[in-house]
Amino acid sequence: MAYISQIIMSVCTYFAKAKSVVVSVPMFSVLCFAVLLCSCGNEPETPRKTQREVKVVEYRPAMGQFVNLMPAYVEGYTENDMCREAEKLLNGSGLITLGGFGGYVTLYLEDGILNGEGYDFRVLGNAFCQQGETEYGSSEPGVVWVSEDSNANALPDDEWYQLAGSDYYLETTQHHYRKTWHKSDTTLLNPYHTQPYFPQWLNDTVIEVEGTLLASATTENAGMWVQHMRQYGYVDNRPNSDVEGTSFNLDWAVDDNGKHVDLSKCHFVRIVTAVDEVYQPTGELSTEVASLVVIE
Repeated sequence: MAYISQIIMSVCTYFAKAKSVVVSVPMFSVLCFAVLLCSCGNEPETPRKTQREVKVVEYRPAMGQFVNLMPAYVEGYTENDMCREAEKLLNGSGLITLGGFGGYVTLYLEDGILNGEGYDFRVLGNAFCQQGETEYGSSEPGVVWVSEDSNANALPDDEWYQLAGSDYYLETTQHHYRKTWHKSDTTLLNPYHTQPYFPQWLNDTVIEVEGTLLASATTENAGMWVQHMRQYGYVDNRPNSDVEGTSFNLDWAVDDNGKHVDLSKCHFVRIVTAVDEVYQPTGELSTEVASLVVIE
């Protein structure tokens, strides 16, 4: 029974991540049941178009079961092509994946985001609650980094600062955690996604990443693997219907030593997968991003 429940959870996770998929009538019935099972009780807010269009200047996911699908890779595409495809999804109603730990996307807003009173922007994902729960469900948190375009060249080459979420200062959080992804690795593979999991536009055979690793918050509940949602400050951590839980404040910015930094604005927002976990049969935890909404 636990295995059957886990399969349903996997289907639910897939449906939540792949918003546009053609399915047969029997599969559609299973998906409908899965959605009901995983409902938060409140209808999630549909990821909407950003208030101001963002430009994707870097799209570098780690390995993952939705890599090369969200956005779709076409043979011959370069990183610039994939940035363009990711940009279309983020400025529309789509969803992009960052893959496993260390995968990231860098967004650029020409007019920047001002540091005002309260929250300054939101980032929507596809997190959802387990039925009857408000703190457990599908949570695949990504950390947020910000940078001001101080040299006015529209390139992400200025100083970066992390927005310290609720888990930043916990002893269980590892800063400067390193991981190497190998193209030949098969540990992530599952029967639901059979495309290559390594970014196909890269000429390299390894991806070396370093960043903030959050401790596992995954537990088994009613025969399913679910995650306890962090309090605040992470992308794809809480449902889009939770406005505060998907909002960010530039006042949270800290330097590499964890000391507060005063920022008046930022032009770049970088989102990085901050968990390193794989569960069968649902696969790895990977941060997904739907859109960025500036609060003005």
